[in-house]
Amino acid sequence: MLTEQRRFGGSLDDLRDVRAAVEVPVLRKDFIADPYQVLEARAAGADIVLLIVAALDQPVLAELYRLIGELGMTALVEAHSAAEVDRALEIGAQLVGVNARDLTTFQLDRELFGTLAGSIPSGVIRVAESAVTSPADVAHYREAGADVVLIGEALVTGDDPVTTLESFLAAG
Repeated sequence: MLTEQRRFGGSLDDLRDVRAAVEVPVLRKDFIADPYQVLEARAAGADIVLLIVAALDQPVLAELYRLIGELGMTALVEAHSAAEVDRALEIGAQLVGVNARDLTTFQLDRELFGTLAGSIPSGVIRVAESAVTSPADVAHYREAGADVVLIGEALVTGDDPVTTLESFLAAG
């Protein structure tokens, strides 16, 4: 659940609403930079918290990762390069995402996941993020080694999110 308010219009209330409506793990997707935000995530019912390697120095990344674990949640540690994958693995991340969207240019590189997936060891869950607009994209990421494909925008911008999700599940 996107909770970043200023740029994306999300909120912790949205997260609470989703938590009350579903019985599956819920992700807080935001620019987490402070332990207080992790505590907010737990209080709002999040099971998973996104940590963006590019946005955090290594000591803060490690501190937030540790806190998330101590609170019984899981960290999705997001990388955009081989060096960031290494940093995620250095803190012991077990759920590593590769985001196809460059955070500085917002350009998409649909091949980035395939390029970096081999550097994520077996036993670590590989998550492909961004550039998912069709079932073919899901199949592409699965073929490249994704254990999980994070689908966001396609579900909220399409006419029928249930049908969209069903088509994506059939592909992956």
